[in-house]
Amino acid sequence: MKSWGCNGLGWCERANLFDYMEGYKIMINRLLRCQKLSRTFGTSTVALAVLLSGFTANSANAALPTGPVTLTVQYETSPSNQKEWEAVAAAFTKKNPNVTIKWQIITNDAKVGPNLQVLSTSNPPDIGLVPLNTNVYTQLLKGKALAPLNGIFAADNTVKRIGPPAAALKQSDGNYYAVPNTVAYYNILWTNPVALAKARVTLPKDGFFSSVNQLLSVTRACAKAGYAGIAIGGKTNFQASWMFDSMLPSAISADDLVNFIGSHDPSVPVKAKWTDKGVVSTLSALGAIAKGGAYQKGYLGMDLDQATAFFTAGKSCMLLGGSWMPGGAFADESQKGTMTFVPGLATLPGVNPGSKSSYNVYYGNAYAVPSKSNNKEWALELLRFFVSDEGQTIGAVKAAGVVPATNTIPKAELAALPAGVKLVLAHVAKFGAQSGWTSDVPGAYGQQFLNPLIQKLQENKTTAVEISKKLQAELERVRRVGL
Repeated sequence: MKSWGCNGLGWCERANLFDYMEGYKIMINRLLRCQKLSRTFGTSTVALAVLLSGFTANSANAALPTGPVTLTVQYETSPSNQKEWEAVAAAFTKKNPNVTIKWQIITNDAKVGPNLQVLSTSNPPDIGLVPLNTNVYTQLLKGKALAPLNGIFAADNTVKRIGPPAAALKQSDGNYYAVPNTVAYYNILWTNPVALAKARVTLPKDGFFSSVNQLLSVTRACAKAGYAGIAIGGKTNFQASWMFDSMLPSAISADDLVNFIGSHDPSVPVKAKWTDKGVVSTLSALGAIAKGGAYQKGYLGMDLDQATAFFTAGKSCMLLGGSWMPGGAFADESQKGTMTFVPGLATLPGVNPGSKSSYNVYYGNAYAVPSKSNNKEWALELLRFFVSDEGQTIGAVKAAGVVPATNTIPKAELAALPAGVKLVLAHVAKFGAQSGWTSDVPGAYGQQFLNPLIQKLQENKTTAVEISKKLQAELERVRRVGL
């Protein structure tokens, strides 16, 4: 098997077809050896030196309370999250009949803001949703509001099973406070081959659009045939800036991307400026896609669930989405008979003609146990089961059809992943995947700041140059006063 080669920040290639178990390990290990990755700056960019030992807490509880207990667990509203947690809960309560699990379902908007208050109360849920690139997680850590997970990590060798992405989970005090949900790939352009055929469109080889103009020519052909070009959730607090993650690296150097990821830290010299040509060109390209009518009518008022429903109903040629969709909404809508086609995939265009964008990888949706949980011992035990190979196989792979958070699932079990997920993994094996700027930097500085600005750009209420100046000013402010 050939190993991964690295080009800059997290861009890796491998020549042969994706063998998930070995390929994932090789990819991460080679990422660690890329000279560009000299520091850990976020949730998916990993350090050159990963310490896999040095646990300070006791191992998982040997004796748990035996009386009836009810655990409250948060998860983000989506078909895949619901399937995953319900399957894990069913298996866990079968093993532990004294445990009852109830749900607290969190919206995407809530998880990045209002959920901080929920998790900080004197009576929080027992397992909370804590995306690692959000201010929620940052403030909970500052307030010592999360229970250390070192015990359950040590009991099942969880750091090694997660692999090098676990480096970003380890805090300066030596403790681990969160476990990732799954490995997610985003900025996938899911395609409707039926709509594309009726529009008389042939996608470029391997799904790579050579330019923004080529993408727009396809979306215009789709419009003439009665279809929207690309369905997106325009009112979400993330999809507009998702595209920035995919397209920016095609317009700047790998060194500049590394610097953009780290330079909010005052100890990191600023070598790349947000007003540089590549950034402005990326933002201009995003504005051109919107101005060119690529998206469905009313997209600025739609969330991602609505955009997904629009696509699965056969109303658009493409959907901007992620690797969790084949086992979630696609599977559900196909079973209902609403989705009558088998989707393919493509990528967003590069900024400069002939350049390539990539899919982005995200490890940041994570779970933690609030330190004020009334059922801490059982909450830790459930979280331990969730991230175990058994729990990940039951929940992530078989129920939700998503890429598991651990890299030690038997290959025979991974065969259960949906065909669409296998397509994504094969694409990543051949062309690589890259961490995204908004996934790597703190949310208050990254996604939560940039996304509204790009939405204004889509509405033609600001310009690429104005956004670049605001990004630079925000960088200087954060370096001066902190987050």
